[in-house]
Amino acid sequence: MFYAKQSPRGFRNEINVYTFSTKMARDQWVDLHDDDGDCNSALCGARICSAKEAKKIARYRGDALTCSYNSCIDGDRRLAAEAS
Repeated sequence: MFYAKQSPRGFRNEINVYTFSTKMARDQWVDLHDDDGDCNSALCGARICSAKEAKKIARYRGDALTCSYNSCIDGDRRLAAEAS
């Protein structure tokens, strides 16, 4: 599997992890979404991430002050929906 991450609104407690079956699909999606998100944030745009980082993001549920809204999304399905 190949992974990408994106913080759609620029918040550290809201990161979407996308899973792809091929490197080509992952790279295509990252290129399409490189400028997405809150451009005032260092977290804007889609980025490639490792399997280790993707698992850490998906498992994180927040701390004493902040809840986590992280999610794991089927990137292949998302890319196909965007193409149609």
